[in-house]
Amino acid sequence: MAYAIGIDVGGTTIKAAIISDTGVICDTAQVDTPQGTVELISAVAQLVADFRGRVVAGLVKDGDTTVTELIDTVGFDVPGIVNETTGIAEFSANLGWRNFYAKEMLSKKLGTPVAFGHDVRSGALAESFLGVKLPHFFYIAIGTGIAATLIVNNRIMAPHPWAGEIGQTPVFPQFRGDETVSRVERFTSTLPVEQIASASAITRQAVELGLVAESGGAAAVYALADKLNTETELSPQELHAAKQAREIIDTAVATLAHTTAHFLAGIGPIPVVLGGGLANRGQELLDHFRAELETALGIVPVPEVHRAQLGSWSQVQGAALRAFIAEGLV
Repeated sequence: MAYAIGIDVGGTTIKAAIISDTGVICDTAQVDTPQGTVELISAVAQLVADFRGRVVAGLVKDGDTTVTELIDTVGFDVPGIVNETTGIAEFSANLGWRNFYAKEMLSKKLGTPVAFGHDVRSGALAESFLGVKLPHFFYIAIGTGIAATLIVNNRIMAPHPWAGEIGQTPVFPQFRGDETVSRVERFTSTLPVEQIASASAITRQAVELGLVAESGGAAAVYALADKLNTETELSPQELHAAKQAREIIDTAVATLAHTTAHFLAGIGPIPVVLGGGLANRGQELLDHFRAELETALGIVPVPEVHRAQLGSWSQVQGAALRAFIAEGLV
């Protein structure tokens, strides 16, 4: 059995863990994400040092087995626009960096090799080996934003740093079915997909209409729309609010499905895996998305749609898997 450290940098929190080559999470740690790249590297290096110290002290267990050794390579992923070939995090709007030589800086700080990559791609890699366990699929993470990854033969396909940024694609959802809108307006008024179809966008639209409190998130919007499916008699105001919530959700899912359809028509209808916070809706979301995808694909066969299995630590597990792959252990 081999063990590696996986580090996932988020917008507010750094998650880290010691993980076995079978995906078992043996030890975890979390710290706030600091501002500044130097401070970030120092925080990550401290997490690694703490883990190594705990292993030396015999404090890390894999069930009844004491973890006594870690592989040299550390897995490390970050958000934003990431060039996995050069090891450079080219841009992160949330964390405020440009051309951050993340892999090189961390490797020098640790004195060991670093397997570096994009956070969503790491999550998809973990799903391929440990979660849905499919060799080929298109993975979509739907949370605050929307990003995607193509997995082929259990490996990430990302030939360009901008690979998977489908959330930035402009679409025209506000004009669905509205024949009164001119052609000029139709093709000059656009929004990125993630401003319509992400979990945060669903929440924002409902908050702007006064339907839910922001703290309720997308789950509150779904709960409001669910009132249409109950036998309880609704007041005219409640009925109107529930219909508005349902329209927000329907537009979001249709927008994402039509965006995804263009990609699948190009590479073939491989399975789609939905992850991120919105995937917590479960089978209803999968069925809804698949129905919209079937419409969007036309004569192209509709693929299977799966829910991601690993949850919020998938990106840490994927970072560790990068380390195992780098050392030829997976």
